[in-house]
Amino acid sequence: MASDPRSGHDVLEAAQRRLARLRFDLHDGPQQDVVLLAQDLALLRSELRDAIGGHPEAPRVLGLLDDLQSRLVSLDSDLRRLASFAESPFLGTGSVPDALAELSADFSARSGVEPDLALEGDFSKLTESQQITLLNLIREALANIREHSGASRVRISVASGPDGVEATVFDDGQGFDLAGSLERSAREGHLGLVGMHERVNLLGGRTVIDSRPGGPTTISFSLPAWSPG
Repeated sequence: MASDPRSGHDVLEAAQRRLARLRFDLHDGPQQDVVLLAQDLALLRSELRDAIGGHPEAPRVLGLLDDLQSRLVSLDSDLRRLASFAESPFLGTGSVPDALAELSADFSARSGVEPDLALEGDFSKLTESQQITLLNLIREALANIREHSGASRVRISVASGPDGVEATVFDDGQGFDLAGSLERSAREGHLGLVGMHERVNLLGGRTVIDSRPGGPTTISFSLPAWSPG
């Protein structure tokens, strides 16, 4: 009996979608941790340089920190190469509300701005992929706010119901030119905003980014409910 060529196409397409999702999981999880660690290391080096600048051992100590920085750069490259073979460890064993509270606390510690976090509904019915996508997109949005927006007010709203889950991240920062940012991200190979759309599309959802120079910025996305069979 002849094989169905459409079946082979479906298998290939499913494999490609899974590889893409794993690549995004790796980017938004451990790769972001490496970036944050590199930033902390650079801050430590700067403070040490000021504190021990005149000490005879200062060049050796600062050189060791430079070596660590180089290793982090190498680790980031390795993570990118291994993206298609890795599973995302981002969610861990905690619940979605716990993970969101942790993201909010980490953002507050790094930025000095405490987000207004509003959660509604039951998150236990979300699939693992939906949970990872939800948390990763909020983490990506918060990283963009911390690094680029200069916001003084941030609000995170997440609601889970029978039809799926909806999330919104708002900030009153300086905003950005959406079309230009998407084009630049795609051209330079950065996942960022492009990745937000692609991750949600992989799970049948929808993303809306509303921003303009001068702000504010609102990023909203929804993921439909999933049932087996």
